Amino acid sequence: IPLHKKKIVFITARIHPGETNSSYMMRGLLEFITSDDKTAQKLRSELVFKIIPMLNPGGVIVGNYRCSLTGNDMNRNFRHPRKQTSPIIYHIKELIQNLQRERRE
Repeated sequence: IPLHKKKIVFITARIHPGETNSSYMMRGLLEFITSDDKTAQKLRSELVFKIIPMLNPGGVIVGNYRCSLTGNDMNRNFRHPRKQTSPIIYHIKELIQNLQRERRE
């Protein structure tokens, strides 16, 4: 399948810093998807993966459970993020929308 015709799979983890189990899930996913396993090879040949393994590294570093460094629960701002108060979510949604537009053109 030509690259421009492949569907895109967008995967993120650790939007809530305290959900440490998602780091283990992400590690397993990354190890599998980059492996020589036949299923992984097939997935890579048919799909484009866009992966952000840790969406909220600042919150993780300081040990927050739900919030970013600025005290925002990034998951609660996902529907209508504002660039000034939720820049990470704002730009991720912008990236997804740009990828969707590119695929339609």
